[in-house]
Amino acid sequence: MKFGVMLPHTNKIASTDAIIRTAETAEEFGFHALSVHDHIVFNGYWIVSGARGIEAPGDDRNLFEAMQTMTFAAARTSKIRLVASVIVLPLREPVLFAKQAATLDVLSNGRLTLGFGVGPPLTPGDNETTKLGSHRSNAGKEYDAVGVYGNRGPRTDEYIEAILEIWENSSATYQGKYTSFTDIEVFPKPMQKPHPPIYIGGRSEFAIQRTVKYGDGWNPSQPSVPQMREGIARIQALCRQAGRAPVTNFGVNIPSVIAATDEEADAIARPTIASMFPGETEYQERTIIGSPDTFIRRVREFKNAGVNYVELKPLYPDMDHFMEQLRLIRDEVMPAVAD
Repeated sequence: MKFGVMLPHTNKIASTDAIIRTAETAEEFGFHALSVHDHIVFNGYWIVSGARGIEAPGDDRNLFEAMQTMTFAAARTSKIRLVASVIVLPLREPVLFAKQAATLDVLSNGRLTLGFGVGPPLTPGDNETTKLGSHRSNAGKEYDAVGVYGNRGPRTDEYIEAILEIWENSSATYQGKYTSFTDIEVFPKPMQKPHPPIYIGGRSEFAIQRTVKYGDGWNPSQPSVPQMREGIARIQALCRQAGRAPVTNFGVNIPSVIAATDEEADAIARPTIASMFPGETEYQERTIIGSPDTFIRRVREFKNAGVNYVELKPLYPDMDHFMEQLRLIRDEVMPAVAD
């Protein structure tokens, strides 16, 4: 079982000092990865770093750009992996992004993992497990701002194919509806061969099929244990049907708090994220919040469902508390769930 932790590159807590402290501490403590999330337009409605209403000099609407943040963290570390979870790929021009990602893979000595997704659904669906009103509005403005319209899924698939074409060929050619180029030479190529691992985000059937077609891993946001069990089984069945090797990397990208007691952890998490869920059941099932014993139990539930990577989005009132959470995970959780 591997653990990643999201860098404090968003909301009020975001700062160069916070990113450096997190990156260096997580590497020292043996975490597998540092992660970032991605938006260009960001209204600060949802909190990913810190907690709502904390005293900090920044702005809740801060969200440092994902690729630059990982490059900054790469320069302060030497072993820990850098995971984009996830890049909202339709917002990125694919030729430029292919070059940026390959450059970062080289500069980090082959430590990059790229998660790709389409962002939140732009229209309400049945049985939504997260209240997406303001998030959905933000996404619509974000796509409008960069001039991306139409079905985001086919565009994402084309962009992945175009990026792979650039990474894997000395001279690259791709002809699609959303991007086309002929005989272009884009260097450097990634250090990792044939390319950095690709994780697909999202819990939809489209995301599952995209994982089978392009992915080295599946890393959805805020899934429940049953969703992971069913999704992993579905992906492996589709891999067999397609005649491809099984997907071996299954992660959960999930809000978390670990504290001395369940009550203390809940007191940190609830004011910030409970209102984002339709009810108490979703709040409990789609987070990992509690004492070390509760935290370990929840991680084991995901592990028993087939998950082998837990990407934590910790909530915390200040950086000292965040560092204490990382220490508790190192000292209490990691040994208890080790393979």
